[in-house]
Amino acid sequence: MFFAERSIFFLIYGIVKLNNDSHNLVGVKKMGSNLTDVVIKRWQSLPSNYSEADLAMNLMPLIWDAIGLNFNQIKAGGLGAGIGLRPDYLIYNKLNEPPRIVVEIKKRTQLFYDAQEQGFSDFCQQQRLYKDAIGYNSAGNNGIKQYLDNTKVPLDYLAAYGWVFNGDFFQVWRRVDGLVFPLTPVLKVTAANFSKLLHQLEYCLTPQRALVTAIWNQKGGVAKTTNTINLGAALATEGKKVLLIDLDPQTDLTRGLKAKILVKNYLKECSDKIQVKNDKSAKNILNNAVHVRNFPTSDSQPFSLSVLPGETDELRGFRDNPDFPDKLKRSFIEKIINLLSEDYDYIFIDASPITDVLSAAMLASCDTILIPVDYDKKSLHHAAAVDGLIPKLRNLSVKNEKLPVVPWNLGLVFSNCPAEKGSILQNHIDNTIKQLNFTGKPYKTELKIYAQAKVAEFSQAPVICWHKSPITK
Repeated sequence: MFFAERSIFFLIYGIVKLNNDSHNLVGVKKMGSNLTDVVIKRWQSLPSNYSEADLAMNLMPLIWDAIGLNFNQIKAGGLGAGIGLRPDYLIYNKLNEPPRIVVEIKKRTQLFYDAQEQGFSDFCQQQRLYKDAIGYNSAGNNGIKQYLDNTKVPLDYLAAYGWVFNGDFFQVWRRVDGLVFPLTPVLKVTAANFSKLLHQLEYCLTPQRALVTAIWNQKGGVAKTTNTINLGAALATEGKKVLLIDLDPQTDLTRGLKAKILVKNYLKECSDKIQVKNDKSAKNILNNAVHVRNFPTSDSQPFSLSVLPGETDELRGFRDNPDFPDKLKRSFIEKIINLLSEDYDYIFIDASPITDVLSAAMLASCDTILIPVDYDKKSLHHAAAVDGLIPKLRNLSVKNEKLPVVPWNLGLVFSNCPAEKGSILQNHIDNTIKQLNFTGKPYKTELKIYAQAKVAEFSQAPVICWHKSPITK
């Protein structure tokens, strides 16, 4: 393990939320322990081989009851006439809105029943039954990936979450626009973690929070901040509500967008309110601290970006404050991001490449991570270190969290690329990625060096403001 990777792992080791505030449930009837016990006893009585129909008849009604669903919130049937997609259930929060969860049930088998909890996720990845449940690419198979596909499913039937279950495995998937990814690892059903299973279903019924993403590498100079600004801007031009958060003491993002400091020491002010559980006041402070920047474009299609700016002295003071342990600092930042996530579609966090409590809090708060690299071999090695860190965080989170959300690796994006790299350099890059066992996929689109990108930096505006520039196409 690289030194920096090992350091950040131990920084995040206290990832357990002090009071689990990050995933408090709003508007959902809380499950009672007696109902949970009833479900567990029924599940324990099931045979090791059990059909989908039997699971649906004899176990699923108790699960729906345990999370407080009414019968009219649960529907079976297809996802629209003529498209041939028929999940087992659609779960609604409000009947006049699209479903919140699409559910795929698979039969229980002796193979999964006998599988050990340790290494269960790796075991599932090799099994056809699990692959069928999630919609692994195979001819004629439909699963969660297909049921959450916004190019196939009409909006009236398009859920925000997917859930797979067979009596021995369960997993939550999430959809944000066209992006579909596993929100949690696939877990083994046990009596000890049945409450975790129910909690995850409850979470899926709560109001949708923003997709929180970091564009991050442990090597500097790979266009981390530039990509954060311009990807956020591209989504904003599509009508999405986007917030950019600057947690890097260098504050390049804040300067890069000419964002104003509207509330001095907002981190300290919010932390004080969070400590006394005054979330409403903390949220008011955050709302006042966010600077909304409006940008014109050359095609007369203006857009806006919300920025929570950073101030070097404040970020360093918060990071180095000896009065608070690192675990508490992380919990403050996670709570701040959670409070803000109610109001946006996308949140991007810019953090320092160095190992500190701010970057640790960023990783603990993210749903997804995109790793920027250039053609430098060192950037690929640091990217592999980040990639290797994610499974370790996932294993830790599974042990300690009811909702073990760990960043999903969206892959590599090559930035600062010369116009031509040639086949020899490409072969070196491909071989290095293979040797490092990088699990994410490199994006085919490579962000080349354009003068217009530098003009945008001097103008303190996203490059998409100049829509005719080659870099925006």
